[in-house]
Amino acid sequence: MKKGRKQKKRVLVAPLNWGLGHATRCIPIINELQSQGVEVIIASDGNALDFLKKEYPKLVFVKLPAYNVTYKTSNMTWNIASQSLKIAFAMFREFIVLQRLIKQFDVKAVIVDNRYGCWTWQVPVVFITHQVKIKIPNSFLQYITNQVNRFVLQLFDKVWIPDLPNEPNLAGDLAHHHSLRNAFYIGVLSRMNPLPIEQKYDIGIVLSGPEPQRTYLEIKLLKEIREYIRKHPNIDILFVKGKVGKQEKAFDGNVEIHGYLTSKELNEKMAACNLIITRSGYSTIMDLVTINKKAILIPTPSQTEQEYLADLYQQQGMFYTASQSEFELEEALTKSESYHGCSDVFQQKTLLEEEIKSFLSTLL
Repeated sequence: MKKGRKQKKRVLVAPLNWGLGHATRCIPIINELQSQGVEVIIASDGNALDFLKKEYPKLVFVKLPAYNVTYKTSNMTWNIASQSLKIAFAMFREFIVLQRLIKQFDVKAVIVDNRYGCWTWQVPVVFITHQVKIKIPNSFLQYITNQVNRFVLQLFDKVWIPDLPNEPNLAGDLAHHHSLRNAFYIGVLSRMNPLPIEQKYDIGIVLSGPEPQRTYLEIKLLKEIREYIRKHPNIDILFVKGKVGKQEKAFDGNVEIHGYLTSKELNEKMAACNLIITRSGYSTIMDLVTINKKAILIPTPSQTEQEYLADLYQQQGMFYTASQSEFELEEALTKSESYHGCSDVFQQKTLLEEEIKSFLSTLL
């Protein structure tokens, strides 16, 4: 048999399709895998899959079963609980699909972001999460949920936590003071890079997250900024709706509106903003600290993780936060002036590089 080039190790990366945060924070992982000579296959569904196809048009993509979670009420706990059987069935189906994909593509390892069904005994599996401890309003349900979550996380070979191991950190109680022995901190994950760009926009509004709350916030903020511009006609505003696949660009007076921007484009636009108004999703927070921006946070209603994070950063004096129902632009801008934003203390890129190198060294 002729000797040829050594075949690259093939790793499957599978982010959850729940907003775009799980997909966006996989970008630095995919990039680092490629820089270390790995062939990456991406598996997901819906907007997350479409988004990553735009970011990596030359990679191989496969579709996983969708969870199809809907939000029929404002109570997030009830929304999830009432669809638990549907979610469990989707997890079972993705488990079955994953076994086939591993054999089909000769995958040597799997890295999943919050897809609990993507477990296998065939190859090592890494699970990415910043929620080692899940926040639920009901203390009894929270205890039960976290006992189950801890049991499931221990089934994976490694749990990668996108945060720093000590103080200061970003995830607070969500990712610290736990007893998981297979958990490793890999630093802040962001698709963004700090850029020395002239500040073109006074305010940047960047939306994301699940529907219908994304649309509700879009409607509210468009109304708010139009009223604000009447009083302050010389202000320039960037508005990114966060609707994957809709790359329309429009101008509404002083407002530059985009449906969707690639990571590179969004990086440049956000770097050119004096202040960002956005959700308090964890991936968004990692982007903000990476480009060192001041921000106003509006957590998704009833999403306890976002509400916890927003309160945490407000208590620390980093970011001003306001609820979606009570948000008023002029008041929020005034109050945000006393918050200092983030610092460069979170810029530790070597944690991810070293952890991936260590993980790859264990693969056959």
